[in-house]
Amino acid sequence: MNKRNLVIITLAAVSMTFFYMIVELSFKADVSKGLVFAIFLVFAVFFALYFIFALPILIYLQRKIGDRDYSLKYFVAFLGGSFLIHLLVNPVLNEYQAPFVTPLWYIYVVSTALFIWLWDSAKVKVFA
Repeated sequence: MNKRNLVIITLAAVSMTFFYMIVELSFKADVSKGLVFAIFLVFAVFFALYFIFALPILIYLQRKIGDRDYSLKYFVAFLGGSFLIHLLVNPVLNEYQAPFVTPLWYIYVVSTALFIWLWDSAKVKVFA
């Protein structure tokens, strides 16, 4: 693992955190005072999930495929990984609700793959 991969994972987790908070808070009329804590908690969860599951896929693809400038192979690999992880994590986080029932599940599957793919394809420069 290099610093660039760590930056990519962090940027994807930040992007997904903001996306998740916008989607989830758009359905609620009131926002609690614990919003700052909730944002850090959601970021920690997404960072851990990206670190545990997306980072090995990212490293594997960089070694095997190499070309990562908006490669469709990368996106399909991240989409497949996202689909499997959401199948495993969704029942725990959503009170054992079936994953295929809600369209929001599909939005999260695609968005988690899309954010990691976009940040990996971008020309992220890491200094120092």
